[in-house]
Amino acid sequence: MRISRRASVSIAVIGVVALALGGCASSGVRTANISTESITPIQNTPVTSSNLPAIGQDGEVQTADAGMPGQPTDLEQPAALNPTLQPPVDQFGQPVQVASTDDTSFVTLDAVGAVPNTPGRDLNGGLTIEKLLGGWTIVSGAEQCKLNLTYTAKTGTSRYRASTPGCGLAGLKVVASWHLVGTQVQLFDEAGDIIASLILSGNRFIGTLAGGQGISMVG
Repeated sequence: MRISRRASVSIAVIGVVALALGGCASSGVRTANISTESITPIQNTPVTSSNLPAIGQDGEVQTADAGMPGQPTDLEQPAALNPTLQPPVDQFGQPVQVASTDDTSFVTLDAVGAVPNTPGRDLNGGLTIEKLLGGWTIVSGAEQCKLNLTYTAKTGTSRYRASTPGCGLAGLKVVASWHLVGTQVQLFDEAGDIIASLILSGNRFIGTLAGGQGISMVG
């Protein structure tokens, strides 16, 4: 009986060992099968990259644009108009021609002096001799002179008589006649030499004397 029990125990132990070895063998087979499976390669795809904007000390994003904040960066987009850069106008709302200080052929408002505070004549609709007849005030710097334009023909000329009674300006006190050429008034002395030329600007005239001194004429 003892021999039979021992034989039974031995057989049971051998069976357990056999099962353990069988399990290890099957596990090794599965592991080998998993390791030998082929892995599908990943296809090459283009990769794009860009530089990240810099972050300022206060956490704001810094860009490389040279423009002002909030302004368009498109070079083809026109810049916003600056009202401070609009051309200057005179007291009648007409644009004033501004020239370089190195060019003495143009007359600025500073050169002609202060204009008398008068409404001026209505010279709209084109200039005519009739619109210019009568008294005018010529201003040059701090000085003023009265100018009379008449419809009386100057003998031997195509001009009309003019005068500046009591004028202290050397270039104007010798005015003897005048002539209208388009929008330009020309003043002449007794010898027929031109001594001043003024062009229409709004409801007045601005120009220069023969010596280059700026003047304006209002009436």
